[in-house]
Amino acid sequence: MVIGVFVLSGAAGLVYQVVWSRELVLVFGNTTEAIGAIVTAFMAGLGLGGLVGGLLAPRLRRPLAVYGVVELLVGATALLVPLGFTLIEGVYHGAYDTASPGQLTLVRVLLSLATVTPVTFLMGLTLPLLTRHMVTSLHTAGAHMGRLYSANTLGAMVGTLVSGLVLIELIGLSSTAHVAVALNAIAGCVALLFAVRMQPAAVEHPSSAIGDGGAGSASDRRLRALLYAGTFVSGFVALSLEVLWTRMLAEGTGSRIYIFVVILAIYLLGIGAGGAVYRRVSSPARDTPAALAVAFVGMAVSAVVTVPLATMWITNTNIARAVMLLPATFCMGYAFPLAARLLTRTPAHGSRSIGVLYAWNTVGSILGSLAAAFVLAGTLGTNGSILVLGAADALVALLLLYAGGAARHVSGLRLIAVTAAVTIVPPLLVATGSPLLLTATERNVQARGLPLHHTEDRIATVDAVGGPAYLRRLYVTGTAMTALSVDTKLMAYIPRLLRPNAQHFLDICFGMGTTFRSALLLGMDVDAVDLSPSVPLQMPTFYPDANSFLHSPHARVITADGRNYVRNSSRTYDIISVDPPPPIESAGTVVLYTKEFYADARARLNPGGMMLQWLYFGVDLEQLREHLATFRSAFPHMLVLLSPRHGGMYMLGSDAPMTWNDSQAAALFDSSSAISDISDAPDYQYLPKQPWPVLMDEARWLYDDQVDRFTGNVQLITDDRPLTEYYLLHQLFASGSHHSVTYAQLRSLAP
Repeated sequence: MVIGVFVLSGAAGLVYQVVWSRELVLVFGNTTEAIGAIVTAFMAGLGLGGLVGGLLAPRLRRPLAVYGVVELLVGATALLVPLGFTLIEGVYHGAYDTASPGQLTLVRVLLSLATVTPVTFLMGLTLPLLTRHMVTSLHTAGAHMGRLYSANTLGAMVGTLVSGLVLIELIGLSSTAHVAVALNAIAGCVALLFAVRMQPAAVEHPSSAIGDGGAGSASDRRLRALLYAGTFVSGFVALSLEVLWTRMLAEGTGSRIYIFVVILAIYLLGIGAGGAVYRRVSSPARDTPAALAVAFVGMAVSAVVTVPLATMWITNTNIARAVMLLPATFCMGYAFPLAARLLTRTPAHGSRSIGVLYAWNTVGSILGSLAAAFVLAGTLGTNGSILVLGAADALVALLLLYAGGAARHVSGLRLIAVTAAVTIVPPLLVATGSPLLLTATERNVQARGLPLHHTEDRIATVDAVGGPAYLRRLYVTGTAMTALSVDTKLMAYIPRLLRPNAQHFLDICFGMGTTFRSALLLGMDVDAVDLSPSVPLQMPTFYPDANSFLHSPHARVITADGRNYVRNSSRTYDIISVDPPPPIESAGTVVLYTKEFYADARARLNPGGMMLQWLYFGVDLEQLREHLATFRSAFPHMLVLLSPRHGGMYMLGSDAPMTWNDSQAAALFDSSSAISDISDAPDYQYLPKQPWPVLMDEARWLYDDQVDRFTGNVQLITDDRPLTEYYLLHQLFASGSHHSVTYAQLRSLAP
């Protein structure tokens, strides 16, 4: 029953991580700096809690009762976290325009620590407390440690799957967090009920435990130091790999949330399975430094082989690509409880060993996640970083083999030779620029013989494909973001037609720079915001004159989260144009489709200003109604135009009516500058052969109350109900057709 309680606790912990990370991203933005601050705050609490719990647990007579109280406190404090988010949002908003980037990062870290660290500190206490309760004999210490570790991890996997696949779509983010609170309450109450029937445990005095000071031989002290260092490296490598594997496996998938859910679930499954197997095979004879070294070698080899598997051999099956993470994560799950057992000298000391070890592991995890995003991906690249991290695990294995005396045996020498090879060869491959470093996207483009500029930054892999204009593409994480198109140019021309005196233009999502360039050609002052620092730098691949626009005195390119910029910037605009990256279902993109975003955008508009949002035909009819109704909720006036290229629609909103006449359309589109700009798009030749005033009149579809009649009473897309991102139940069970809408279908449905 105690193990079942810890499964519930693990499930609740992952639910909190999913929900709170998302809510903090809404406050701070989806930048790497913001996510790094969130991860740091979340894991710092866990590590500190593990350390404190490990030091206190040996003194407790009723550790199970204390555990029950801690679980109840986790649930109670979790209920206060949303209030904390509301409070810190105001502080962050006040600092956004005045703080430097470095100061803003510090503000994010401090505010994140203030809100989530108290709860995660309490979570960190739980593993040492239950270890103190369960471990009563050195003979079974390893088995119980493995059992607890695997139970908590497998519970986390269940929490990941249930929240990601069902709960968030069904009941929303806030209610999903309340489910986690209920799990904590159940775990706490059950633990307290069982604790009442338990006999008090013997209290261990600090001096009776070997391993905390000068006790033990010099070799013991060296081994303990190596175990702590190895666990630090293991945490560093594990979290770095989680970031990099997710990036590698998401290549070309469209970055849908369910890809990330599956990757995380398999990652946790491997760790949980490793802990479970360790529980079954643990014995004093098998729990040796050499066994731990073998686990580290397994991590190293398994990590290294994921690179060719994912980029060369298994490129089309998402599940198969994710499953290849199992061997490495299995070894991670086996290694942690084994290291804790090797540090344990008395039964009661087990809680101290696992608590201190957990703290070292967590510190490594924090630094690993930050290093992967801020340093490794942008310097060594995703594949190169994975190879080097595998070698780091192999180096730890070498040290463990030496400490365990493996060199005294022939079999040990063979293992040392293999481990040394794994330590040396991967860095050599990186240093020599091996073809193994190429991503799947690079390989595909090179096979087509097209010129390519590849770069990786802290956000994603970015590939700019050159060549003939009709073949030029921008890929982000292996997904084609855009091509040169009339549709994208019209995102500058249509608002200018409706607001001819507009001067200040905000372009969210830079893409190839097409809308940015056209808005500057129209004589407006343009601010362009993009999440990736590398994307705007690719513009010269697509436009030979790009540098004159990028360095124009009327242009400002900002690396930021577009949603966060709109919410917190003090600047106002006459026009805001948004072209979210495809597909609509991409993880994180929903923040540019919610009711709250549209309300924030309207607040950034000057009186009479206008917002334009591009929506391509990648949704079914019910989802289209949700998008239109959500956009409409923010604007007294709404106009919907269907693209002349029949690939999507322009949603336009304003606090003033939106009309034009044929003479205005002719004056704008028939100017020499507009003709030169628009006709430069490769798909211009496929436009209907009609004058622009006619094309624009035919593009009209819905206006104001016509939108209301078309949408009816549908659910709105909100920050709490991110329906575009979490859509699985809709596809499986909702009535009606799930085929994407078409131009002809929408024309037939117009009021």
